Amino acid sequence: MKKIVGKSACRMRFVLFFGAFLISSFASFAQKNEVDVRAITTSNYPEVKGKLWVRNPEGIKTEGIQFYEDDQPVKVNFESFQKVDSVAQNKVILFLIRNTANKAEMQWYKDVLSASFKNGTIKSGDKVEIVGFSCLIEKQILFPSKLNFTDNVQDLLARIDKIQENKRIEYDGRVQTHIAINEALNLLEAQNLNLPAGLFILSDDRSMPPLLTGELPGVRSRRFNIPIYGVTYFKKSNYYDIEELCSQTYGRYITEATNDINIVSKELNGFLNEFENRHAGLYYPFTYTSTFEKDGKNHTVKIDSKKDGQSGFSLLVPSKNILELIQDNPLIAGIIFVLFIGLVVVIVMMYKKNKLKKEELDIQRKKEFSEMEQHQRAAEQKLSQQEMELQRMKEEERKEAENALSEKQAQAQAQEDEVQLQKMLERGNFPWFEFRYGNETGSYQIQTPRLSVGRDASNVWTINHPTVSRNHFQLYFKNYVYTIRDLGSSNGIYVNDMKVTEIELKHGDCIQVGEITLTFHI
Repeated sequence: MKKIVGKSACRMRFVLFFGAFLISSFASFAQKNEVDVRAITTSNYPEVKGKLWVRNPEGIKTEGIQFYEDDQPVKVNFESFQKVDSVAQNKVILFLIRNTANKAEMQWYKDVLSASFKNGTIKSGDKVEIVGFSCLIEKQILFPSKLNFTDNVQDLLARIDKIQENKRIEYDGRVQTHIAINEALNLLEAQNLNLPAGLFILSDDRSMPPLLTGELPGVRSRRFNIPIYGVTYFKKSNYYDIEELCSQTYGRYITEATNDINIVSKELNGFLNEFENRHAGLYYPFTYTSTFEKDGKNHTVKIDSKKDGQSGFSLLVPSKNILELIQDNPLIAGIIFVLFIGLVVVIVMMYKKNKLKKEELDIQRKKEFSEMEQHQRAAEQKLSQQEMELQRMKEEERKEAENALSEKQAQAQAQEDEVQLQKMLERGNFPWFEFRYGNETGSYQIQTPRLSVGRDASNVWTINHPTVSRNHFQLYFKNYVYTIRDLGSSNGIYVNDMKVTEIELKHGDCIQVGEITLTFHI
């Protein structure tokens, strides 16, 4: 990674065995996330299209990429790089500040970080933490050792001031930066935050080993996909090897010859603002002509990168269509065609035979159904006649019973009427109505204990007048009591000027029936 501002004093001389170990580590370690193939399409097979994703945000030289099918190289045409389709909106950043014994240098680191935070580099939803380090003290190198992420700028500024300057015991003249970096990477990986994460080192390079054993920070950073960024206080007498570590892990690095806080914090702002885009990597659209036969199977395509090692992807090869199968096997296709024609002929003959048999069966069924319908209609007709006869017999029986009952009731009523009639005559004469209508007057003698009055001819006393209803009222005698009852007439009946429904009549009572006035006499 090139420096943003100024020049580093000179490259820190790499201890030979450390450099050899680092190079061999990168060569032997399988970087499964360095390159990847996405969005593969085989719609125009054997043409294969896709996108080669690379982690390196600076891009790669595609001429150093080779695809292999069955260990045979294929020519791939790459287009210019593109930015990825989807970039995360937030990030996870761990700032690692060295607790240096130089108070001015320590304050410079704090001022750079504070100035960057105050310029709005922390967005809502970001997860940021600040820890200090120097040397292992009772198996602890990071202070604090537990991460507590926040996006609150004021809280972060307070944490900067709390970096403990007393934790800076020297270890054989060196601060153990690589141990601190490895521990910080482990803590970030353990968070499982599902956001792009980065480690920002604020330290000089006097702490670089060869005292570290085991996995080196650069290897671990690439394995975890956590790039390392560096900010270094410039000293002419020092070497600056953190820049190499940042370059190896796709991070950025800055040191500035005048240690201008504004310049450095501005560059740090740039690092933070472009972090998500750089972390997302790049796409290189590509096309190539596949050598795999169409067999509908998955095949492995190997990717060999001179810089980033080996990778690969699974290519689902489509199956051959019918025309391609015929072209490849004309004899077998001819035999299949003949067999197919024969099968079609057999099917047609069987179809016709089955159709004829079905038609005959349908005719037979229709005939049987017609006969069955005729039998059913005859049975229904016979049953209907029987039911009608039974109904007629029941009706005759009912009428006979009604007539007998009516006759019996009539006899009883006649006997009762005769008894009541004798009682009516005990006075020596029948009662009568004296009637008056306008200037017309007259009388009507009551010679029955049950007198019905109305306009209808069925009444005992028929009064043909429009103000009289068809069945207007009834006067009946029982045991020396005369009672008048309205039969639901339109105009009603009034006895002594009082409308009544039913009332006992006395001698001399005046009854109004429509426009006719009746006077009752006993």
